[in-house]
Amino acid sequence: MLTARKAFAILILLALAGCRRPGESVVVYTSLDDVFSRPVLEAFAAETGIRVEPVFDVEAEKTTGLYQRLLAERGRPRADVFWSSEAVRTAALERAGVLEPWMPAGAASIPAPFRSPSGAWTGFAARARVIIYHTGRVPPSERPRSVRDLADPRFRGEAAMALPLHGTTAAHAGALRARLGKERMEELFRALAANEVKVVAGNSVVRDRVASGEVKIGLTDTDDAHVAIRKGLPVGIVYPDQEPLYPGLGEPLGTLLIPNTVALIEGAPHPDEGKRLIEYLLRPETEAFLARGDSAQIPVRKGIAPPPGLGMPENLVRMEVDWEKAREGLDASVEFLRTLFVR
Repeated sequence: MLTARKAFAILILLALAGCRRPGESVVVYTSLDDVFSRPVLEAFAAETGIRVEPVFDVEAEKTTGLYQRLLAERGRPRADVFWSSEAVRTAALERAGVLEPWMPAGAASIPAPFRSPSGAWTGFAARARVIIYHTGRVPPSERPRSVRDLADPRFRGEAAMALPLHGTTAAHAGALRARLGKERMEELFRALAANEVKVVAGNSVVRDRVASGEVKIGLTDTDDAHVAIRKGLPVGIVYPDQEPLYPGLGEPLGTLLIPNTVALIEGAPHPDEGKRLIEYLLRPETEAFLARGDSAQIPVRKGIAPPPGLGMPENLVRMEVDWEKAREGLDASVEFLRTLFVR
């Protein structure tokens, strides 16, 4: 017999079940490392009850693999959200019509340089492109000051970077072309190749090669540098180009800050759930969490404490970047870079 107490309990359970549709889920493609992005996605799932199905990229093809997958799935998308660890490929997806213009409420507090004017994507939690050096092999007088120093003869065969066709290294190449112009950008990369810069499979490999002393310096991101610092490895960090060092450029080039970007996919199977995830990622609390964590992401909003342990200058000169022009710069440089660095 169904007692009044049992009937009431059943009604309560039905009411609770009605707060979430059966099978409510969201598919997110992300190029941020699993170890950094998964805790955020799990916290979102725990708070909302929405099942998250993440698809990760591999280190050697950061962002590029998911970018190609999203292009291939255009018209019949599987993903709802694209959470990228950089901005240039996201700008390319916007141009290709893969992203749905939509202005999240959380975008209002994000500075304009870190979001799309159309609302197709929003940036948050940046990483800086830095030079790291082996503290035992590079004396203070020889510490690099600029990306150009990877082409300095004193570091011939003793510098490393990731292949500039994927991830943040590709974004950096596109930003350099947008900022310096075609001739000076290509001159710089030819000089890097001539100086026998070692091209390796990802920024974490750059970090490991420097930390082991195999090379003296390397171009990488602050999240990878932070791992080495946290482990007590003999690695120092330089925020490059804080002085006017480029001929014809009367001001410092600045250090490139590359934000994470998040976007809703056009025709997403679960748009409502996708929008909820995007709003969650754009919370100030999420930026603060990523800043405190091992990835040491740099908040783009004011008022959020920067990650400790990175030694970031208080008055950091940031490279000014138009992400659409950086996208154009990368697209125009792919064959040049492939010819130069792919053997």
